[in-house]
Amino acid sequence: MFYASIKVKEYSINVIEDSRVPLSAGVSDYSGIMTIVVLVVLALALIVMYGLWFRAHRKRITELSVMGIDGNLDIKGMDDVSIFHPLRTMRFENELENRVVEGTARGV
Repeated sequence: MFYASIKVKEYSINVIEDSRVPLSAGVSDYSGIMTIVVLVVLALALIVMYGLWFRAHRKRITELSVMGIDGNLDIKGMDDVSIFHPLRTMRFENELENRVVEGTARGV
């Protein structure tokens, strides 16, 4: 880039010409790196959110297990409770909740 200053009577004219600048940083393209960083952060956020969701369901299963202690608590499906099987976990939680509700409804 060339810069020249010219004074003509009462006006000051600055001329800037495009040319190569020595020791310039050059053209940097960070779009690839930024895409990777955004994807990694997004994946970590999803993993954390899933972990918190699973922890809440596991806590609810524990609470229901304690509520359902009346001598006939069947935890046969407890093996299905796993962080890798969210649908089985939710199904077991619903079944356990139904058993607890049935147990309390019989007692009334």
